[in-house]
Formats: sequence, C-alpha cells, structure tokens
Amino acid sequence: MEEMPGSFDDFSVEMGDYELKKVKKYDRLWKIGTGGSIDQCPLIFDEKLYFGSLNHNAFCLNALSGELIWKHKVSDRICISSPIENNGIIYVGSYDKNMYAFDSKNGTLVWKFKTEGIINTNAGVMNNILYFGSADRNFYALNAIEGSLKWKFGTMGEVNSEPTFFDNCVLFGSYDRNFYCIEAETGMLTWKLETYNEVQNSGQFAIHEDSIYLTSFDNFLRKVNVKTGQVLWKKKLGQYGQTCATLIHDDLLIVPTEDGIVFGLDFHGNIKWKFTKNKPVGVPVVYNGKVYFTCEDMNLYCISLEGNLIWKFRTQEINWWKPSIWEGRIYFGSYDCHMYCLDAETGKLFWKFRTEGSPSKYPPAYEEFEIEVKIPESEIKEETSEKRYDLASLDEEGATNFYKSRMTYQVSTQYASKGKYQVDSDEEEF
Repeated sequence: MEEMPGSFDDFSVEMGDYELKKVKKYDRLWKIGTGGSIDQCPLIFDEKLYFGSLNHNAFCLNALSGELIWKHKVSDRICISSPIENNGIIYVGSYDKNMYAFDSKNGTLVWKFKTEGIINTNAGVMNNILYFGSADRNFYALNAIEGSLKWKFGTMGEVNSEPTFFDNCVLFGSYDRNFYCIEAETGMLTWKLETYNEVQNSGQFAIHEDSIYLTSFDNFLRKVNVKTGQVLWKKKLGQYGQTCATLIHDDLLIVPTEDGIVFGLDFHGNIKWKFTKNKPVGVPVVYNGKVYFTCEDMNLYCISLEGNLIWKFRTQEINWWKPSIWEGRIYFGSYDCHMYCLDAETGKLFWKFRTEGSPSKYPPAYEEFEIEVKIPESEIKEETSEKRYDLASLDEEGATNFYKSRMTYQVSTQYASKGKYQVDSDEEEF
C-alpha cells in the first residue's frame, strides 16, 4: 500500500467523509515569474511561427526550420495571452497591461493599447474589431486596425477568458463567477449566467448548433442554449475546476480538467472514456484522428479518439497550453525555455528553439484548495475529530496523490484513513 511521504502506519481506519474546498481566489497566473519559459499557444501564419515568452519578448521563427526571423521586446512577461493574426497584424497581450499590435513581417510596433490590469488571456477578432479581457475587470473592444477604443464592458472580477463568437454576439467569463453574452457591435448585455466559482477559459468555448459548452472553477461542464442562456444540463467533472475550454470533434466532447483528467463525453454528458494523469492538462487539439495535449507532468501526449495512449514526448519542465499543428508538424512551448517542433504522427523531434533566460518559477497547482477531513465518531480514539490539510504544506506529488488515489492517508499521528470520493447524482466517481 502506497503512503504519503512522512506518514505513519500504526493504525488504519476507513474515512467516512472529506471535503475539498477552494479557500481563496485563483491567483496562480499572477505569481508566474519572469524567465525564458513559454506558456502560450504558438501561432502559425504565412509559414512563420509566432509566440511570446516570459523573458518579455515576442518571437517570429521560420516554421519549417526554427530559424529566428525577428523578436520584439516589451516591458514585462508575455504569458497565457497567445498571438492571433488579422490582416497581417499580430496581436498579443502582456503583463505590462498593454495589448500589442505588431507587423507580422518585421515585428514593427503598429500600436499598443494600455489597460489598467495584466492581460493574460487570448484576444479574438471579428469584423476588424479586437476583443479581449483584462485583470482590471473590463472586457474591451478596439478598432483592430487603429487600436482605438470602441467600448468596454465592466464586470466585478478579473477577465481571463478568451472570447467566443456566435452570430453577432461575443461570449466570455469573469472571476465574478458569471458568463456573459453581449452584442459584439455595441457591448450591450444579452444574457448572463451565474456559476459557483470563477470563470477562466483558455481556448474558445465549444459551440454545437444552438448549444455552448461552458466550463468553470466550480467543476461543472454546462450545456447552455447560446441564444438565451438557459442551462440544458450540467455535469460535474473533477474536483479542482476546469480552466480549459471543451473541444468538439464529430459527436465527441473532449473536456480537460485541472485534476489531470481528459474526459470524452457524448452530447448528453455521458462519459465515454477518460485519460488520467496526475497534473493539470492543457487545451487539446485534434488532428488526423488523434488528440494532442500538454500536461504539467512535463509531457506532450498523443492519444486516440477512444482515449488510448499512442505516444508521448517528455520535456525538462512543465508544459501547459494548446499546441498548434501545421503541415503534419506539431508545435508547443515549454517551461524549459524551448519551442518544440515534432512529427505529429510519430512524435519525432524536428527542431527546438531556445529562448534567452532560465526557466520561470510557477506556483503549486492546487495551493488555493484545502482538504477538510472528518473521521467517523466511532473510529475516534482521541480528541482529534477533524484535520485540515493545506496543499501548500505538502509536496505537489503527495498532494495530488492524496486526491486521486485510493491509498492510505494521514489524519493524525495515530490514525491513517483511506480516502474515498463522495459521489452524488451530478458527478462521476474517479
């Protein structure tokens, strides 16, 4: 029987109940340090590869050879906010609170727009209007050519949500626990939907016919009527929240979670398969019948549409964000300061490009969560009836295993308890 580090094995009892509680607002993104790490989805446009780095630079490489074409330095980290393109202009946000527009050919600055907060979410473009959120609690719409403000929409929380478009509306989430659907041209509210925790999505929300699939830190995947905001069903998946958007491929919903589980569901929310790792996984992408995604266990995974491992590629540090695929090649960045180019079929390395600097520091994945353990009264041999565990006090692997495995866990210096997940009508046991 595997045990947590530093455990005692004098006694073993069956745990009656424990709860996983989110005790503070998710702020991991603001604690990521500077350095040469890459934490975003690269853009491929006109046979060139564009990405930013935590060393304050935006890069442009030859997508086939990995050779540097240009780089442009800004005044702070470029993280999470991935570059997008419109009319030959590359847009990317920064921790220096600016949204930047660069000429794709030579990296010349076209314009920049200053907000009052960190920008660490992707922008989106529709009809030459650039949409993005900021930690200043606003969602912005700019003229994509000139960088002038058209309107901004205020929320009660940080906006770290990539915009999703449907008809003439734009949808996004906020740390104020709401999803918003607003008119793209005017910024007027169409509907909003309240959840039980912060909303942060990397990647656009998946839409199928008139339904949108919304993810949140409250662990629920919601199927919602995109026109009215009516919830059609919700499914609880995992314990640590969902920060990556769902992907739709044919009749399959592919849902990554912070728990390190990738779920395959049907359109009714029934689980068809799950692929389980022990660290958070990033936004998936499908190519030639295979699913690709990064993971904080330092691997890029390639699995089948049935959830079976095909191959994996290991780096020297964590990986997190959506890879890009072009001409049979897969591109992704890592905290080990490299951009990688692999054969999408075999995982063979074509080339890697190193940025300047050492790997950036990143906080533990689950530090805002706490375990509250309750021991059955009949099993109490001393006055200890409840103990709380702060994940920051445990090593990350031990903390992760605590939640994910049926093994012996410590409740006091005299008792070890076997963990069980409590299952209700809204969630699956895992």
